[in-house]
Amino acid sequence: MGNSTKDYVWEEYWPGWVKNCQPNVEQMKELLNSTGPGFCLAKWNQVTLHLGTGLTHSCHHPIPHKIPLDEVLKNPHALHNTSYKKKQRKEMLCGNKPAECDYCWRIENKDQLSDRFYKSLEPWSFDDHDTITNYTGDEDVIPKYVEVSFGNTCNQKCIYCGPEFSSKWAEELKREGIFKLLKDTPKADENEYFAWIDLDNFLYKNNENNPYIDAYWKWFPEVYKEIKYYRITGGEPLLQKETFKTIDFLIDNPNPNLDFSINSNLSCPDELWDKFLNKILKLIENKSIKKFTLYSSIESYGLQAEYARYGLNFAKFKTRAEQYLRTVSNARIVFMSTFNILALPTFYNILEWVNSLKRNFNYCHNYRRLKLDAGVNFDQDHVVIKEQNPDVPVVVGIDIPYLRGPEFLDCKIATPELIDIYLKPCMDYIYANKEHQEWNAHLGFEEYEASKLRRIYWDLVYTTHQQQQNPHIVTQRAVFYDYINEIDRRRNTNFLETFPEFAEFFELCKRARENV
Repeated sequence: MGNSTKDYVWEEYWPGWVKNCQPNVEQMKELLNSTGPGFCLAKWNQVTLHLGTGLTHSCHHPIPHKIPLDEVLKNPHALHNTSYKKKQRKEMLCGNKPAECDYCWRIENKDQLSDRFYKSLEPWSFDDHDTITNYTGDEDVIPKYVEVSFGNTCNQKCIYCGPEFSSKWAEELKREGIFKLLKDTPKADENEYFAWIDLDNFLYKNNENNPYIDAYWKWFPEVYKEIKYYRITGGEPLLQKETFKTIDFLIDNPNPNLDFSINSNLSCPDELWDKFLNKILKLIENKSIKKFTLYSSIESYGLQAEYARYGLNFAKFKTRAEQYLRTVSNARIVFMSTFNILALPTFYNILEWVNSLKRNFNYCHNYRRLKLDAGVNFDQDHVVIKEQNPDVPVVVGIDIPYLRGPEFLDCKIATPELIDIYLKPCMDYIYANKEHQEWNAHLGFEEYEASKLRRIYWDLVYTTHQQQQNPHIVTQRAVFYDYINEIDRRRNTNFLETFPEFAEFFELCKRARENV
């Protein structure tokens, strides 16, 4: 029935992820190490710009560093080419391992493949290997992958977020102060959550002139033709005028090679949502870009989602996701489900909903009938075998990253019983509904999606069984107890009414708090 059903996989969806890609990764490892044991193409070709704070990094593992204002005022290319970043590039070219990249070094010290190899294997990286190895490190380079946040304006207060990404969080902290967890205990000083934040000086306000955004609008029109992947993050991008200014720019200045995406919580006012849909439709219909993807975060269902993502209307979220899929031609949506302890009770429901969207929208109107051999006795539902049209992209996907911070929301504080009761059925469901037949391609979960949940599951099975009495885990349960109670006090919510499944676990956390 055509190789396209199995070969397509996620190459078009998450570039660089291909089934059976291990040999390619090993080859990239050998190629990078031939230049130096710390060499990584992402340091040149990837950038994340936090314009609301004036911070940047290449790759998400190193801590963002400040873009010197004097540098960017002289040269807008300093948004990506800071003096600090150039120093790191020189270290890599000289065969050294920059200290800020220790996340990868720790993984490689265990003889495992780090993100250094995977990121360098991405289509926005590997083509430039030979060119970059001939650089000195002093060059101003144009990145191929750009993420940009214009500010922290947001209408939600997600449980694991903070003021750097949410203005609502900033307002709450200014009103209520930082979280003083485990107060009146010897560990109190270690658990002053958000104590590092200087709310008066940390952020540019949404209505203020921001020199970093001014520099961006000098830089972006000059470089956008060479960018391959461009993503707007937040805050909530649909509440920020710069997002719509960028879309208008791309409509007027097409880049047919650009893979464009936007993050959104799907919760902006109706007039902005309608404006967004109309502009994206125009962008696609005019063929101003190569592809468009909408990313949205959800990992709990119903009232539990509204608790974890405070300010969310879950019914509206579902309605808008489906409206987007019906309205925008060849629309793509990826649900980012950052797996944390509050996701456990209803993640199964999220998988069911996403699977229903897959079955309704992944190629649903692009099947062709295939004739069956005479005499085959199938019931009517099976007489039409569905084969994908390779010209139409997969439009619904789910990505399942794992939350590792803050630690008190990490699933590792859960009990083995909770993992078995709630996560094991999710594993069973995603594999029972995995696209494993040629005729059923893309109507279930992809191997990429299933494998991410599988890694989380087996990691948690091991750690929760091994670390029940680990003093650090016990302390984090105590911190969780204090944090949730303080959240309830500040927001007039009730954790146990919303999460009755956690009654026994919350009592365990309470006992941990009493014994700190």
